[in-house]
Amino acid sequence: MKQSQPIIIDSGIPGPTLTIIGGTHGDEICWVQAINSLKDTLSIKRWKLYLIYGNIEAIEKNTRQIELNLNRMYRNNSTFTEGEKNTIEYKRSREIIPYLDESDALLDLHSSPSIGSPAFIICEENCRDVIDRFPFETVCYGFTNMEPGGTDGYMNSRGKIGICVECGNHNAPDATEKALSSIQKFLEYFGMIDVVEDTKNQKYIYRAVWAYKTKTTNFKVTKKFSDFENITIWQLIWYDGDEAIYSEFDGKILFARDRDQIGVEWFVTITAY
Repeated sequence: MKQSQPIIIDSGIPGPTLTIIGGTHGDEICWVQAINSLKDTLSIKRWKLYLIYGNIEAIEKNTRQIELNLNRMYRNNSTFTEGEKNTIEYKRSREIIPYLDESDALLDLHSSPSIGSPAFIICEENCRDVIDRFPFETVCYGFTNMEPGGTDGYMNSRGKIGICVECGNHNAPDATEKALSSIQKFLEYFGMIDVVEDTKNQKYIYRAVWAYKTKTTNFKVTKKFSDFENITIWQLIWYDGDEAIYSEFDGKILFARDRDQIGVEWFVTITAY
């Protein structure tokens, strides 16, 4: 069983605290592998770093979640039902939140079930200087309002740095390498480790404009959409029960796949920014 308390790497020099989370979704194992590779070998020059395993029970079962999406649990208590407060994911979020409150910046590591999904970054514009050095071309803004309750949105709402990195398909051969590269650039930016190569990378910027939430437990995509596949306004995207759902925008699509729960984001439309 992965430990519920964070792994603490402390330089002994007072200053800001950073947090890195892997396994917010339990089937995104490359990020857990990245943390495993760092916990006994990483040495920092200053300040303090938390390494946190996210949804521990889901990691052990190699499944996305046990009851609810952990990355929608970082919301105000008043927004939850009593049933939601009794879930594993709600309780785990309340264990993690004190470390986010203590932290000045967060890197939350993710991957996608979509085959061939490209690596990209989800954050808000206050993170631009940090991510300029990340080795990914694509950045998506606007998810804080579109998908409330994520770790990055929690940090952003408190005027802090919150970055999620999607580094391709769960099982892509280079997924863990991309996670480790993200970690390296994150720590370099804040001066925790020496800079190996101080180069900025060109970025293609998008903004999330629409997220559809499911109404039934039976909704099916009309085809297998790749992440960042082009879609057009009024294009038939899927069926939510018997209701046909059409795109409301021209743009690109993310996270489109069949769902079997009510009230979850089925897909997000993004446009160039």
